[in-house]
Amino acid sequence: MQPTPQHPQLAQGYNAPLHWTALVLCIATFPLIFLGGLVTSHQAGMSVPDWPNSYGYNMFLFPPRFWVGGILYEHTHRLYASFVGVLSIILTAVAFLTDKRRSIRLLAASTLSMVLIQGILGGLRVRLIKLDLAIVHACVAQAFFCLTALVVLVTSRWWNDASTAKSAGVPTKSLARLAFFATAIIFVQLIAGAVMRHYQAGLAIPDFPLSYGQILPPNSDHALASANNFRIHTLDMDPVSLAQIWLHFAHRIGAILVTLLVAAVVTRVAFRHRENKALFRPAIFLIALILTQLTLGALTVLLRKPADIASAHVAVGALVLVTTFVLAVRANHLAALAVTLQPSKLSTQDRQHADYPKEGFRPLSA
Repeated sequence: MQPTPQHPQLAQGYNAPLHWTALVLCIATFPLIFLGGLVTSHQAGMSVPDWPNSYGYNMFLFPPRFWVGGILYEHTHRLYASFVGVLSIILTAVAFLTDKRRSIRLLAASTLSMVLIQGILGGLRVRLIKLDLAIVHACVAQAFFCLTALVVLVTSRWWNDASTAKSAGVPTKSLARLAFFATAIIFVQLIAGAVMRHYQAGLAIPDFPLSYGQILPPNSDHALASANNFRIHTLDMDPVSLAQIWLHFAHRIGAILVTLLVAAVVTRVAFRHRENKALFRPAIFLIALILTQLTLGALTVLLRKPADIASAHVAVGALVLVTTFVLAVRANHLAALAVTLQPSKLSTQDRQHADYPKEGFRPLSA
């Protein structure tokens, strides 16, 4: 009997301490994104004008009696970010102490590097008073969330269990490509959202689903003047520019594109990989998330951008990104493992969808 080939990623096995540490870090990152959204929604980004100190005090010794107004949101965000930074240090330490795999150690060290970069970006945004740095800071936070999710995945029992290869089913390279493409578009959409929020374009179009009562928003100086007259005298809102209006509209178009891509991914999973819980469960979760996200986006406009709803919109957007990313990574992992399956054991329909490599395939012996 020929021995069953072992995938190189299964060599070390499940590392429970590292996995649970990564899971705690990933879960802790989500509230940080929500807190960052609150800082932006309350326009509190410069409420504490110095860094790394807070009004001359050591950040960790800043008296709570001064935590009022925008200072509360900004200072709480700083403290919680420090907590996430400490968790990243712990994750890296656990990885180097308990896991011999170079790729895992590198991945853990990358989380620490990214959280340090994120902290420096936040500090420079305050010291240099650069709005563009705030946008980059927001986008790096989303990437960091995905990175923590990746560490959770590759250290999980499912990822490192050899039985995963035996139950991998049909190779899913095409699904992985689709899901990775959807992830990229979602990230671009989140970048557009960050630019829109920081450049005060969140209410540049005050109605929904139409734009100033029409399908397309104003696109000329005359139409802009009419729109601003309506904003000032009817809605008691500040005037906006054409750039702000079309930035907001681009975000709406992006939302439609993201919805279509997520629907394509979910449909693909439902029809071809329904029996695979590792793919089907995040796909179902994506349906709930995208519906929630669309609702929050509409409410943000219709209710004139309340801070809690606008921040929830940011946070759920991060969940949509990470869930799609998780599905993509799992599909890619299954595709890599599925090359060890024996094609003769697959059904005719499975073989039609299979995407085995042309060379180097070694079927298992009975």
